[in-house]
Amino acid sequence: MTWTQTHRRWQALRAIEQDLWSAERPELPWNDELAQVFGDRDGLRAALRYRWRLAVSTQLDTHLPERVLEEQRRALTERARGVLAVLDNGTDEELGTTHAVA
Repeated sequence: MTWTQTHRRWQALRAIEQDLWSAERPELPWNDELAQVFGDRDGLRAALRYRWRLAVSTQLDTHLPERVLEEQRRALTERARGVLAVLDNGTDEELGTTHAVA
């Protein structure tokens, strides 16, 4: 994957996350441009799931006191609520939580 393709992919993911966060009823977006970047809907879901797991692994410091860690988990989950709503599994092992799937 070239730098241009990588940049386009991350830019698309950021835009999708923002749109999903502000959506009243989040749905997995799909159009011809996204098909060119991700191939199919499963490719987009996989990219969103990867980005979510990356956020969890980099933003949750397990060495913090439990109260602070829980606050960080809640904040991270809130920021990703739209993404979590469209992921097809409805659960997140990293956070040990279950999310309602739209």
